[in-house]
Amino acid sequence: MRRFLCAAVALLLVTASPAYAGYIIIRVLLEGGGAPTAPGADGAPFPMPMGPGPGPRPGLGFPPPGGMPAGPGMPIGPGAPSGPAGGAAIDPSRSVVIVVPLETDFIHGKLDPSRPKNELTNPDFRKLTAPYYGRMLKASLFIDSSSIQLYEDLIAQPAPRKTRGTQMREKYAAWQRNKNEPQLLYDALILALESGFIHETVLAKDGTVPPDATKIAQELLDLAKEKKPLPADAQKFVDAWSRMADGVRRAAPQPSDAELWRVRLDAATVRPTPHYSVIYWDSPEPEVARRSAQLENHFTAFFLWHATRGIVLRVPDKPLLVALAPQAAAYRKLRRGLDGYDGLPSLSDDRSGQPRRGREGYEGLPAQVSAFYTPEHDLLVLSSGLMDPVGITFQTQNQRYFTKGFSRDRLLEGQIPKIDLRSGTGPTAEEVARASTLAFVEKFVVDDAEIAAVSREGTRQLLFATGGLPRHVTLPNWLTQGALNFYTRPHGPAFVTVGDDQKPNMAVAFTTGYGVPNYVHHRYFKEMGDEFHKELNPDPVKLLEHVLTDAYFTGLKDAIDPDPAPPVKKKPAASTTGMPPGPMGEGPMPPRPVGPMFAGPMGMGAAPGALVTGDEEDPLTLQRRKRERLNIKSQATAWALYYYLARHRPAELQQYIAELNKLPRDLPIDGRTAHTAFVRVFKLSATEDGTADPERMRKFANDWLAYIRIVPQSWIDVPLVVPEPPKGPVGGPMGPMGPMGSPGRPSGPDK
Repeated sequence: MRRFLCAAVALLLVTASPAYAGYIIIRVLLEGGGAPTAPGADGAPFPMPMGPGPGPRPGLGFPPPGGMPAGPGMPIGPGAPSGPAGGAAIDPSRSVVIVVPLETDFIHGKLDPSRPKNELTNPDFRKLTAPYYGRMLKASLFIDSSSIQLYEDLIAQPAPRKTRGTQMREKYAAWQRNKNEPQLLYDALILALESGFIHETVLAKDGTVPPDATKIAQELLDLAKEKKPLPADAQKFVDAWSRMADGVRRAAPQPSDAELWRVRLDAATVRPTPHYSVIYWDSPEPEVARRSAQLENHFTAFFLWHATRGIVLRVPDKPLLVALAPQAAAYRKLRRGLDGYDGLPSLSDDRSGQPRRGREGYEGLPAQVSAFYTPEHDLLVLSSGLMDPVGITFQTQNQRYFTKGFSRDRLLEGQIPKIDLRSGTGPTAEEVARASTLAFVEKFVVDDAEIAAVSREGTRQLLFATGGLPRHVTLPNWLTQGALNFYTRPHGPAFVTVGDDQKPNMAVAFTTGYGVPNYVHHRYFKEMGDEFHKELNPDPVKLLEHVLTDAYFTGLKDAIDPDPAPPVKKKPAASTTGMPPGPMGEGPMPPRPVGPMFAGPMGMGAAPGALVTGDEEDPLTLQRRKRERLNIKSQATAWALYYYLARHRPAELQQYIAELNKLPRDLPIDGRTAHTAFVRVFKLSATEDGTADPERMRKFANDWLAYIRIVPQSWIDVPLVVPEPPKGPVGGPMGPMGPMGSPGRPSGPDK
């Protein structure tokens, strides 16, 4: 399945538009400026549009002409400063982004292809199509460069007319042309796994099923049955996969406890799949089918990836239990009852700044707010819809467009309502294209968040089910979080600063899948260790000890980082306008604000290098900023150590986990106990009493960091560009998502 990625991000760039295909990035800015005011988070109101707009009219879900009166705490549209005297800068993370693979030319076309072209009622827009669970979604792309924006930096990458999907299919086609080269087939398998092509559901143009990881894996097994020689890595895969394939392909033979849980949870129905029992209430059937497909994809990919490492896992013989909550309130209720956590997406329980505590202790929020797994009940719970503040705000704003006048499904099927400007009551062409774009973005924003949730918390469930992690031992947070971060398919950029002038960038990836580094944590780890930030402990042994003893996770409670404070950074000049110098514009970059936000995928915390204007001395603000950054550090360092062990020293990692499993059940393992077990397993002591040897510890730490430094980069840094704020007085001409162009035409460079 083609992968898209989304998250709370920052700004965008519009360039000239080559005809060839590759990847494009679409970014939708959320209403309001300054620190985010996520609905329901810390008492913040839902954002509402301000000011009159020439395009929107009553009856279409838009505010009435004249807008709404300004009031305290009310956002005033993208690009506008907020706070006292406009003191707070724009928060670039208040936006959602999708990375879209294009396998056809990025062309212009009429809004409604069935009608004659008309500059007012049927103008040209960019055209997008994309597969979505057996459907082909269509959109007319509206770009106004302020509320909906376009990056074309990646349109020629990885090469003109190439995507990860085309590369995988070309590798498979090369194998079909020359079946004397089985390495080509194995390489196609690795590409399919790394890009997330597990079970393809959209037929090719000739009506055949395109290659995917499942199909290619079976062809490798068939080759082995024919006694054809295979390369060493392919043979290792075949040896392992042949022992698991039947269990993964067929349905689990034993019945599950789903009916008992359905009654216990007062749910309506159970949907059986080969390896899951999905308990749900009133979710629509297409949603349940989509979530079931995500679960089965992840299940297959989990075992396939282990087979590429030559690891044989026990396939569960009972379907795994999953509950699909019908709405946010029900999800939070389930989390309170089953996991001891109230489920609200915030770093703090109240304005005291103290983090909430769940059954697993202080883990640094939860890193994934739209799903959780409870080992005590062996139940995975998925939310219905987005649960992070930015996602909630995005869906709330979108809902205004579709309450009256527009249908998401009809627009995405290419059904365009008739444009009649004479009556003054119907939509304009601009409004139709905007709604089409928002519906398209929303589909894949939600899908990416769901896939990230399944790959993270679904992995937790599978690790317990297959014995990868012991169920009844409270493991060190670095081990649990590192393992989950290792398998997670992240769904949004990492926000970093780059270069001597520390310009803000977002790190994105073409696709996410299995076997590649988690580009979000990898990018943050790299940034924290660079010459400008220096946030990692300069002593490799101390850094290793702080990870092994959970010092970074423990520090989240009081926002205390055990490492020395990094050097004071020179703050860029405050501004709410301008662009960074270079081919995209001139001028200074605005300061980067922080607040109680989720600035990274899965709620990773504030953007690195973030600045605050106005209340920098407020102790709660300072504590919150420290905790947000420490949360990024705890997750990134946990990923880095686990990645090194899983890829370079897997046998010793499994021995370490087995050693922890010998400890008393259900009792928390203190940091020193976990550290001592690690020293013993990895032979880092030179004495009989097990005391860590400084030289062995230093060699291990240096080897770890040297390994991470040479891990191939899986991200691309894209410079962020801040759009100019609206000109004129506050409350001037603004549409529902920002400044509006002339009726009937897409404003900005895409006219």
